[in-house]
Amino acid sequence: MSLLAITIISGVLSLVFAQQGDDPATTTTLVPTTTTVPVTTTIYTPPVRYIIQPGDTLFGIASTYLLDMQALMDLNDITNSDHVETGDELIFPPANGFIPVAPSTTMKP
Repeated sequence: MSLLAITIISGVLSLVFAQQGDDPATTTTLVPTTTTVPVTTTIYTPPVRYIIQPGDTLFGIASTYLLDMQALMDLNDITNSDHVETGDELIFPPANGFIPVAPSTTMKP
């Protein structure tokens, strides 16, 4: 019985409050706002270079420096992983996983 009374009272109160919101004298003012988007700049870091030493293998270099061997091959245009020469220079992929395209780039979102 008390549940029925609570339901009826809450229904009557919701009708009373709903009709109070229909007052035409109530106005809403909209204020325009502006959003400023921060400009981000990619910071250029020079690539890490490695000179191949006698006895080095591409697999060993990739394992030692925790690099993906295929990414190392792609970045240095190496097609045969078994053929690297002593004294050749390798460029390591950057630590963030992205290869820089230009010394400085600015992108807008």
